[in-house]
Amino acid sequence: MRLLRKPITFRNVPMIERVTVHAYCKGAVHTGSSYIHVAGMVVQAITNSRVTTHKSKTGEAGFGLVKGKTVSMTADLKGEDMYHFLGKLINVVMPRIKDWHGVRATTGDGSGNLSFGLEPEVVGGFPEIEVNYDS
Repeated sequence: MRLLRKPITFRNVPMIERVTVHAYCKGAVHTGSSYIHVAGMVVQAITNSRVTTHKSKTGEAGFGLVKGKTVSMTADLKGEDMYHFLGKLINVVMPRIKDWHGVRATTGDGSGNLSFGLEPEVVGGFPEIEVNYDS
C-alpha cells in the first residue's frame, strides 16, 4: 500500500505563485455604478494594486443582468505585494473573525488552487479599511 500523505521535506513544500482577489458587486446590477467604484477602491486599497473590471458577457432577465454592464473586478498579485497581502489576511484579518474555524480542506481543487470568500464585515477588518471607518 502506498502512503496516504507524502512527508513534507524541503524539496516538496508547496509554493505560492499568485493570489487573485475577486469582487462581485450585486448592487451594481440594479442600482448603478457607485457600487463598482466603492468596491474598486476597497480592493485597490487592500491589495495595493490596480483592479481590472469585468463586464457581463450575456444578459439574464431573471437576475436583471444586462449584457455589457460592469459587475465585477479582480486584482492579480505576485511577488512582494502577494506576500504582503497574505500576511495581513492571515495575521490581522482572519484572527478577528468571530466563530472562525479556519479554511476548510474542501476549498481546494486537484490543481492546488484554494478558493474562499469573505463577508463585507470581515473585509472591514483590513487596516486600510478600518482607518477609513473612523472618518
